[in-house]
Amino acid sequence: MNRIKCTAGTALLALCSFASPYSFAALPTCSSPASDSDGDGFGWENNTSCVVGTSTVSASSGGAYPACQSPDSDPDGDSFGWENNQTCMVSASSASGATSSAGALPDCAFTASDPDGDGFGWENNASCQVTASSATIGVASNAASGSSDMGQNNAASGSSDLGQAGNSGNFATNNSGNFSSSNAGGTVIRTSSLNSSGSNEICTQSNDDWFAWFNVGDFILHTNAWAAWAADGYNWNQCIYTNKNGAKAGVSYDWGPGNGPGDYQVRSYPELIYGVKDEYRGIAKSVSGLPESISNLPNFSIDYSMNWPEYGPARAVAASANSRYPNGTIIQGERNVSIESFFYTPDANGVCSEGIVKRNGGSNHTYEVMVWLNAGAERLPAGPSDYVTDVTLDGQPYKVYTKNSDRKYIAFVAQNPQQTGTLNWNTYLDWARQNAHQVQSLYGARTNSVQIQDSWCMGNIIVGTEIFWGEGNLDFLDWTITQSR
Repeated sequence: MNRIKCTAGTALLALCSFASPYSFAALPTCSSPASDSDGDGFGWENNTSCVVGTSTVSASSGGAYPACQSPDSDPDGDSFGWENNQTCMVSASSASGATSSAGALPDCAFTASDPDGDGFGWENNASCQVTASSATIGVASNAASGSSDMGQNNAASGSSDLGQAGNSGNFATNNSGNFSSSNAGGTVIRTSSLNSSGSNEICTQSNDDWFAWFNVGDFILHTNAWAAWAADGYNWNQCIYTNKNGAKAGVSYDWGPGNGPGDYQVRSYPELIYGVKDEYRGIAKSVSGLPESISNLPNFSIDYSMNWPEYGPARAVAASANSRYPNGTIIQGERNVSIESFFYTPDANGVCSEGIVKRNGGSNHTYEVMVWLNAGAERLPAGPSDYVTDVTLDGQPYKVYTKNSDRKYIAFVAQNPQQTGTLNWNTYLDWARQNAHQVQSLYGARTNSVQIQDSWCMGNIIVGTEIFWGEGNLDFLDWTITQSR
């Protein structure tokens, strides 16, 4: 995207290099200094560059924004939060106002709703107070609370570093891309299936909580509309549910027709979480076995059956990035269906505990691996120049991508999408462990990934859909994770 880049420590007007066709004088003033995440004096708002200046600061302190109802809306401590689909300002009144009316606030169901420990949280799109009756969240609850902050970015631009299972045994690989792992088999130690349960549904809209979630057995179903701001003013909606459309769990969505500035921005990643996602959403390690060190990973087999129809407004592909969709193909949305795992460093004692996974203040993952079971016509995990090679994994062809802008990331894009199948997850982990840090020399790729460390911890296995635009469903008819040694 056209964003201004400046050399750190230099005068803004003197040594800025402009990757944008706009002149400095033509740039609008940022409405919030929070738009300038790297402190270079330039931000990004409304899909364009902006200048952070004195008017930005004065606006932030001069009442241009409403006061946040809860200080939890400001997870990074920059005095700006996000509530009711707009920027708000955190000040003394945010906490004191809540305190003065504490008697009118409902009790928080969970202490995790109060990430900064000030005694006040955010649940069901409203402030709450943490009391002795609030539950500690070791295992995610069945309530649809969730945090009001922006959530971890699970877009395809995530990290690109992945690990090898220590129990993988010997595996064979060569530069032709054929690869097999000897991880299969062994004694089953844990099976988690998405079982039928009572009906539950939460529908999120443009003025609602973007991060609603609830438990579904050993999993968490999470709305995760983390970049809903990119909907270009469209009155979007998204629902998560169980026992609907013949599925055990699923999501439906309407993100509009696209064709606006946010067309190239992932807007949402509704997801089914196994393991620990962050401080607020996680399944206990006693249930999932995660996080676990790469050197001690069991073999993970994923059996799945899904429906993923799209029925949004039709439009023709103008510049296809996927050979399965020639130019002129009529499509009704743009999204992927993907599985991913995030990896983390262990704690000070070298232990892969639930507490190592953090998001507040920015995710601390060290690597992300994605497998795109299905890809749309126009969006890839990275740019065309970031393509690595074709590879056959689990008997299926994939295209592999690393990312020049993020060396802690790798993605495998299925070339023959299948809505029902079995994945041996360690096969993808092993390929990345063996190859990702040397794809330049092996395949002539643009960018090597960082080298994966066996001490790193795999925190989760997550499946969902990154949505750019359109209407559709992602329904899980079956989702079973089996671990064996």
